[in-house]
Amino acid sequence: MTSTAQALDLPFNEAIAFLRQKTAIPTEGWRDVWNGAHSKMFMVAGANSRAIVEDFLASIAKALEQGTTLADFRQDFDAIVRRHGWSYNGERGWRTQTIFETNLRTAYAAGRYAQTSGPDTLAAFPYWQYNHSGAVHPRVDHLAWNGLCLAADDPFWDTNYPPNGFRCGCFVTPVSRPALRRLGKAGPDQSPDLDQLGTDQPRGVDPSFAYNPGKAWLEQTAPGPVAVSADEAQVAAFVSSSLRGKWPDGTWTPVAIASEEMSASLAVKAGTEIRLSADTIRSHLKHKVATPAAYGVLPAHLVRTGRLVKNAEGKWGITSDFEGAAWYAALKIVRKLDGRQEVYLTSLRRTNPKQLARILGEE
Repeated sequence: MTSTAQALDLPFNEAIAFLRQKTAIPTEGWRDVWNGAHSKMFMVAGANSRAIVEDFLASIAKALEQGTTLADFRQDFDAIVRRHGWSYNGERGWRTQTIFETNLRTAYAAGRYAQTSGPDTLAAFPYWQYNHSGAVHPRVDHLAWNGLCLAADDPFWDTNYPPNGFRCGCFVTPVSRPALRRLGKAGPDQSPDLDQLGTDQPRGVDPSFAYNPGKAWLEQTAPGPVAVSADEAQVAAFVSSSLRGKWPDGTWTPVAIASEEMSASLAVKAGTEIRLSADTIRSHLKHKVATPAAYGVLPAHLVRTGRLVKNAEGKWGITSDFEGAAWYAALKIVRKLDGRQEVYLTSLRRTNPKQLARILGEE
């Protein structure tokens, strides 16, 4: 039987699984996929056809599985560019190194998270240590966090689990209770203050790196088809792109997280995502409410402030007021054969007391 310590030294099958489950997504620019959505999507900024992105994904997967090098990837890159006639921005050396290193480091981070976050491993190694890469020109915050030991469930790891930016080589190692004492620590360190004046971006993290690759893969948006990130701006962008036909049917974005009380009423797992699909958005084209701005704000507001109700057919919905008007959203609970439960928002409408009473069968 493999010991916990030995398990941490096994080949990164988890890293390979993380990369292989990604969907190749064409993009116009690097902002098209944001934060945790990277854990479900593989993209190369500006590569705007699925075929070329799939070729890049295959080359990165080869590096992870067979140990091919940056020089090998550059040969693949040149061949892919020629084959597809792709005109890209940036100098070749910088682009290839960025694509190669970012994807491999993220896959390794996700794999390491998968290895160290299991119950048995956490029982033996309840703390995680942040390790600086030793770069000659270090980021100040990353260097300051070198040796930082926090509980494995500290919120710091939700946004600052490395890599925390392009060319970031920082990594995390598990720490046992005896090891923590050998480091001269009676307990975990104090979690850093990550607030930055005038921005929601955590301190020390590049834009679109404020997520934990492994956690987003295994928990936040797993399992699923294609997922897109969940803040207001990104929900609005997802809606806008869906209306233009960019995202296929079955693609979704999380718009809110069900509270414990809501999860209990719906008989789903606590923390279950409330999802909005591209096909639902397109089915609402005739409604005035089907605007990116409305979908960016209203679903999360209803879930946060509303009350669960059942309509005349016994199906769940949420109702709440927003800026002086009453709103109603219908929910659909999908129970998979493997026991998974998914919740989708299937309608969103402005209403009034009389209409709401009719919806709820109270007239």
